[in-house]
Amino acid sequence: MAFHFRKTIKYVFGVLSLLNLAAFSSAVLAADIRPYISGSGSYREVIIEGVIEPGDYETFLKIMRENQAQISGARIYSPGGDFQEAMQIGRAVHALELASSAPMRDSSGHPNCDNGGFEGAKPSDPKNCTCASAGFFIHIGGVHRGGTYLAVHRPYYTKGKFGTLSQADAKKAFDALQDSAREYMQEMKVPKHIQEDVLGTSSDKAMLLDEKAIKTYFWGDLPYRHEWMKNRCSKLSDLETEKLDNYSQRLLMARKSSDVSLSQTEREDLKGLQEKQSEELSCAVALDKQSRIDAYEKFFRSKPSDSASQNFSKWSEAAKYLGRRFYEITAEERFDEEASFGRTSLKRPATAGAPSIRLGDSNEKSKVVTSVSLIGTSNPSPEYVQKVITSLSGAWGKRSGGNGTTDWMWIKKEFSAKLELFPTSASGPFLALVIDGK
Repeated sequence: MAFHFRKTIKYVFGVLSLLNLAAFSSAVLAADIRPYISGSGSYREVIIEGVIEPGDYETFLKIMRENQAQISGARIYSPGGDFQEAMQIGRAVHALELASSAPMRDSSGHPNCDNGGFEGAKPSDPKNCTCASAGFFIHIGGVHRGGTYLAVHRPYYTKGKFGTLSQADAKKAFDALQDSAREYMQEMKVPKHIQEDVLGTSSDKAMLLDEKAIKTYFWGDLPYRHEWMKNRCSKLSDLETEKLDNYSQRLLMARKSSDVSLSQTEREDLKGLQEKQSEELSCAVALDKQSRIDAYEKFFRSKPSDSASQNFSKWSEAAKYLGRRFYEITAEERFDEEASFGRTSLKRPATAGAPSIRLGDSNEKSKVVTSVSLIGTSNPSPEYVQKVITSLSGAWGKRSGGNGTTDWMWIKKEFSAKLELFPTSASGPFLALVIDGK
């Protein structure tokens, strides 16, 4: 097949050629597929890092089941790997309506994985800060795509059996692999001219899509999804959107010049437009979440439940940290230490099966645990709340106080504890438990 040289593509050789040799050897690297759960778990992603190999699809599905439709996107840090496995994962990403993000490209053209300071979302190995080869085939499965560093070439057979085939049989096998890749890219709405460029690039080379091509074809929501959400959630007219943009520009200029400002009438108009914009955003977030829940149910043939994978005994077990020194705990378990306002605490984000936890000290007992705080998943279902209460009552006995609707209290010889359901926060209602030592 002839190579297609286009303005939207530039070819990269040398280093990426060496990368491909390592990328398809499972003996050199192994894929690391893991969830990234921020804080109490209100935001979750799945990280796909390293070489894609057989078995990774099942690992991916296991993580999705454990997190019960709470994962919103996949972050791809992969130099390549098994093509068939990548297609399976990509189709699952698409069916589950996940977003997908690849590394951004910095001003010098290199991949950047800083991710706005979210340490847990970075690749464990900086060498995996790329989205190439089979990684690209996973990335295009996303219903919302982000990232500007995409290196691609046609799929190929690793060294071995393919080389022992006759030339005629090798051609048949090669054509079948190409057809499979073409069919998959067509399924993911990759434009035909880019499909041909991918399949026209030999396996010992790679091409790096430039930012114009990416921003045109692999950026933001898929076209149908963008128009659907816009139609469903739009509150601002085209004229109002233009006015809002104009006000934003003027306010930006006002920061640089005291001569530029808005009148009282304009400020009131701006407030109304911003309220409409906020309604649009809230609608889009809710629509995205509900469509992902529906997709999860269709894919796994079961309704997601926020209590399905939870180990509720973790709530009462947290009292075991009271009175222990920080260094003893960190020698046994992984916690991050944080200091603020002269106080120190240990914290650990939520997992798929346990709440986030924070261990605090006091002025009298520095770096000794005197209080424990736990925060459960956001927007907890009544079933989730009841199971936490049941677990605590099973461990600590009948509650000692509280109204039994939004707060519950237990007073024991060694500690007092209060479970409280907070109706509002930035990420929605949440359930929190505070255990104070005596």
